Amino acid sequence: MLTDSASAIKYWYFIRLMGKEPSHLALECALKTGPNMCIVAEECVDRKETLRDIVNNLCDQIVTRSNDNRNYGCVLIPEGLLSQISSFDQMIVEMNKLFKDADTFQEQRKLAQKLSQEEALSPLLTPWSYSLYSSLPDFFKKELLFEREVAGSLKLSQIETERLISYLVGEELAKRKKAGTYTGSFAPVTHFFGYQGRSAHPSHFDCSLGSTCGYAAARLIAAGVTGMCVSVKGIT
Repeated sequence: MLTDSASAIKYWYFIRLMGKEPSHLALECALKTGPNMCIVAEECVDRKETLRDIVNNLCDQIVTRSNDNRNYGCVLIPEGLLSQISSFDQMIVEMNKLFKDADTFQEQRKLAQKLSQEEALSPLLTPWSYSLYSSLPDFFKKELLFEREVAGSLKLSQIETERLISYLVGEELAKRKKAGTYTGSFAPVTHFFGYQGRSAHPSHFDCSLGSTCGYAAARLIAAGVTGMCVSVKGIT
């Protein structure tokens, strides 16, 4: 994708990779491929960033490259980014509670249809969460309501975080262009690479970790120990 981006020289690729909570898969892919930017959710949490902060950081990078006549690039995004941003996490928790008593997909869908009318959803969320929900584009609101696990929790793998971020980046760049601080062109293309993002040849570390886990599991079996999970510590 990086090669294609540099060849076409007109697209910004926003690529979402697997990783419900930790961002290590996105980080490892970034270390192996060298994209223009990789969002690491843990760093965003440490810096207490909002989604707007993340979007502004991306826009700063896009403007800098545009000033060098490079209106293309690639951004890697971890799957669980939104669940680690405090405001989004609170909204997701509140919405999950609304679906906890829906025992079947049919019940979930019926409830989602009802809540898609914002006057029905408004009194069920805190003012802060509802304000955040209202600020989102329609396609993302629909995903928050309809993409649910059997237990009613949000199905993160089906939430198009990369599309939301590219949408917000486009809005911010339009504002900057109107203000005269950005003169480039922006054409986003979004992708979700699930298993593709972890299908490279294993590194020496991967091999060592796999061998260690396998050896420890074999020793547990040989000792007649069952119902246990191998944990490897001190690997950093």
